[in-house]
Amino acid sequence: MARSAHGRRAFVLMGDPPKVGSFLSDLHARGLAILMVVGPPRSDLDEASRAFLDVPGHPFSVIDETAHLDGGDLAGIVDQVRRWSEHYSIAGIFGASAVFAEAAAIVADGLGLPGPGMRAARVCRDKLLQRLYLRGWSPESRLATSESAAEAVEWAARALPVVVKPLHLSSSIGVRQFDDAAALGRHLARLGPGDKLLIEPRVNGREYNVDIITAKGRPVFSAVTQKGTNEQITPFFAELIHTIPPVNAEEAEIGRLLRTAGEVVRHLRFETGWAHAEYRLDEAGEPVLMEIAARPPGDGCMALFHIATGRAFESPLIDAALGADGVAFPEPRRRARQVYFDHAPGVLQDVTVDWPSGTCPRWLCDTGIWPPPRPLLPHDPPALHEVMMQKDRGAALRPIADSGHRAVTALFDAPLDADIDLLEARVRDAVTLHVQGAAAWTAR
Repeated sequence: MARSAHGRRAFVLMGDPPKVGSFLSDLHARGLAILMVVGPPRSDLDEASRAFLDVPGHPFSVIDETAHLDGGDLAGIVDQVRRWSEHYSIAGIFGASAVFAEAAAIVADGLGLPGPGMRAARVCRDKLLQRLYLRGWSPESRLATSESAAEAVEWAARALPVVVKPLHLSSSIGVRQFDDAAALGRHLARLGPGDKLLIEPRVNGREYNVDIITAKGRPVFSAVTQKGTNEQITPFFAELIHTIPPVNAEEAEIGRLLRTAGEVVRHLRFETGWAHAEYRLDEAGEPVLMEIAARPPGDGCMALFHIATGRAFESPLIDAALGADGVAFPEPRRRARQVYFDHAPGVLQDVTVDWPSGTCPRWLCDTGIWPPPRPLLPHDPPALHEVMMQKDRGAALRPIADSGHRAVTALFDAPLDADIDLLEARVRDAVTLHVQGAAAWTAR
């Protein structure tokens, strides 16, 4: 497969349509043809977005060609890009979501274009390989299959509590804690042929995202994001809060996180791309790697970076994917936070917001895409930017066991010296979920 020397210059973007608006607007402004690979819908919002792919005037209308392929269909993706390369001069490729990260890296490597590199992309897509390649930074672990379940339970009984993680899933799907061997044994007894779980001792401590962006093998940006999950009240680890920059870490702790993440990125030989990792600071204050991915962070973190720094990160990411020199990213000038609200089980009917600026809740399924962030000046007053529903009206709400069960989220920010926790309390008081089968649920 060779890049065509003829035809319009084009960029191949692989990812989920709802969150690629800033990529699309930047690529369109550059005059590049946009060739997009999208996977099967995995949520209500993903499903809704597909209806807008061919609507004139919609942000998706700048996409020149779309291919619907599963992220695991490497042969199909390679063949599609080969066919595009016969008509376009492909100048860059980027995998914007987890399911396409490895395929995008392979195709970029095959075309001689910038990408994270084969070693980094392969290891980052497989939790078991991460424990092999990155064992010096990782907790001890065991692989459990239907054949090895009894042996795995015997090992886990000496390491309780333990956390089980499906080997190739993301978005916290199937991740949960077990406090006794009998319950774990019953869980593993349901494993079918081909099912694989990673079992690890629970690492107690605060969790952080550590993001490092590299260009031509050189780190050009690094940041630590504070995280919060529902692990305190459930056996699950669904992410509910992100804060950029963090407020619960000392400078020395941030330094240790960044040094460790830098060592991991160098060990994986990252070339050009985004290394998105999750670490916990253990009881001794040392970083322990939970997992790493070769793609940007999910949830609303890209919007948070935009709000916190005043600049969309998609633009310099595209610069790097096109092989530009001197790629640079801005540092935070405000503190931004995203929260996902808990909810009572039932049917989502409405969401109301009582906020002085008149912020209106936004049903994302009405447009199929996240709105563009609107960053403020560094010392502007604290602000509620968005309250957004990721599920449609009438959606059934379940207890939150993984990312797919979350329904309503808010993005807000404040000056760096302001109290973001106080602002969060105000936001939670202002948002009410109206759920059939439950009383009005103030978003605590």
